[in-house]
Amino acid sequence: MRKFSWVAVVVFYGFLTGCSGNLKTNSVSTVLKPAVIIKYAKNFAVFNENGKQEVVIYNPWKKGKVLVHFVLVKSHPTKGEIKVPLDSVAVFSSTQLNALQMLDVLDKVTGISEARFISNPQVKKALAAGKMTELAAGGHYFIERILQQKPQAIFFSPFQGNLKLPRTLSSLTAIPYLDYTENSPLGRAEWIKFSALFFGKEKEADSIFQNIEKQYLALKKITDTLHERPSVFSDKFFNGQWFIAGGKSYIARIFRDAGADYLWCNDKHVASFPLSFETVFKKAQNTDYWRIIGTFGSQPSYREIADENELYTHFNAFRKHHIIYCDPKKTAYFERSAMEPQWVLADFIKAFHPKLLPDYQPVFYRVLK
Repeated sequence: MRKFSWVAVVVFYGFLTGCSGNLKTNSVSTVLKPAVIIKYAKNFAVFNENGKQEVVIYNPWKKGKVLVHFVLVKSHPTKGEIKVPLDSVAVFSSTQLNALQMLDVLDKVTGISEARFISNPQVKKALAAGKMTELAAGGHYFIERILQQKPQAIFFSPFQGNLKLPRTLSSLTAIPYLDYTENSPLGRAEWIKFSALFFGKEKEADSIFQNIEKQYLALKKITDTLHERPSVFSDKFFNGQWFIAGGKSYIARIFRDAGADYLWCNDKHVASFPLSFETVFKKAQNTDYWRIIGTFGSQPSYREIADENELYTHFNAFRKHHIIYCDPKKTAYFERSAMEPQWVLADFIKAFHPKLLPDYQPVFYRVLK
């Protein structure tokens, strides 16, 4: 199997919690017909209304409710409408950088947040050349820079539906980007179609997503009939708690698609939830594999993991050297993985069932030796 080139992007969940006065939050008529086919993503939809596009973002924290919606027009926008394609945007929801690079519109990005965490070479080059500017960092907005630059729109990731910008920025159009609320790997990747709407790149997005979907489903198919499915658990103890991925979460879905049995697969949570070390150990001590994402120096090892917490050595997965490890700094995992779920899936298949992908070279995760 072939290892492709990729682009880097970081998601700072909940970093910028704002929205603009251009948002409409009233309900959308149920008689409208979808204008864009959305197969996996649950939290946005696109409709045609009187020759205009209406983009609806559903509220993932209040089932059945609309969070916001926008009306997109190609000319002569009236109050509350957005003229597309956009020419100048700030991206504070940084997974979108990956989507925008795939759509070949990264040159439209003039502002970003948290520049020190960005690995994307094209973004770094643009920052050095002054074509992009850091507009926020450390939880603070650089208001003077933002007002001076005046991007046509700001893309951001709201936390728990909080849609408040500082009053001094209330005139700007802020667009929530909620890919991280999707529990389906393909649902997250399908948000490239959302990005495309604002740049006139719908056809390109559809083609890109079809390719991602084709590769993901082809990989999933090779595990569908497996009879031997190793067990797996995830994450690690931190600050007095072990945050376990819910049974309906994104990572639980990928474990299943990769041909493994996730220990908490019957749990109903869609996000992580805290447990004590003792509770996790009782259930996971004899599990086959253990997934960890984190940084353990330049050369991660079982010794370094044990040095963090000696109790880790009592897990079967530790003793058998069955830790599936991802260093997010070296792999730019948080920047890239949302738009590259096929390679996350392939990594886990390679870990759980190495004979199925004998020539594949892992992208994000590998079994730590």
